[in-house]
Amino acid sequence: MVFIYFKEPVYQGVLRYMLFIHLLVNDFLQTALVVLLFLFAFFKGTMLLSVCSVIVLLSSCTSMNTPLTLAVMSLERYVAICFPLHHVQLCTVNRGYISVALIWLIGILPCISDICIAYAYWPPGYFQRYLNCKRSVFIILPSQSVKQAAFNAAYFSSIWAVVIYTYLQILLTARKAACDKSSASKGQRTVLLHGVQLVLSMSFFIYPLTEYFLVGQPQEVIRHVSFFNYYVTLVLPRCLTPLIYGVRDENFKKHLKLYLSSCRKKVQPLQSN
Repeated sequence: MVFIYFKEPVYQGVLRYMLFIHLLVNDFLQTALVVLLFLFAFFKGTMLLSVCSVIVLLSSCTSMNTPLTLAVMSLERYVAICFPLHHVQLCTVNRGYISVALIWLIGILPCISDICIAYAYWPPGYFQRYLNCKRSVFIILPSQSVKQAAFNAAYFSSIWAVVIYTYLQILLTARKAACDKSSASKGQRTVLLHGVQLVLSMSFFIYPLTEYFLVGQPQEVIRHVSFFNYYVTLVLPRCLTPLIYGVRDENFKKHLKLYLSSCRKKVQPLQSN
């Protein structure tokens, strides 16, 4: 889908597709980093703490980016349905670049603040040690946990407010006689899917909770439950993104069929003399 986006001119300059590709690339990067961290934890491997800080920073940032991107995508659909005459002026590619930059800035703040606190409190040379790479390694003060809980509460309540507001506004617009019923109905389903994907993207909060309840269980049980938990809460929601958004889109569906059919090579039997 990323290849099709950059290959086909029909997607260039369209904010909706730009945000979708950003979501795909972000989820791909997040899944790759989570897989790497899980493998290190599963096989009890250690990592240089300075390298771990970079991986944890990117992993945490990409996890936070997904809900923010979904909120911006909901706003784009809200403008397209409720203010169709102003959509071209409001939803430009330049504003899309600004939105993506703000998404990364907001997403990186919680984790980078924890890493900066760790740099300030740990003695020089501590980051040259080899340790198990986890986000919890950088939580060294009780106030950091309070700060993280407060940020998550404000963060997700704001995102849910945006998604619910845009859905209700599109629903009200769909009931108006002058509204394009088909377009509004598609907008409703799209924003509703944003909400479903938002629930799935929030499932990574379940992972540390279940890990906490596994304390004291046999090691074999912990390994099996941890793998299932990791797959369902961290990997599966990211794999559903291209199915929820890409396959539903008529343009992507058409180009996917075109590219997949062009990759098929028919094997012709050799003609015997």
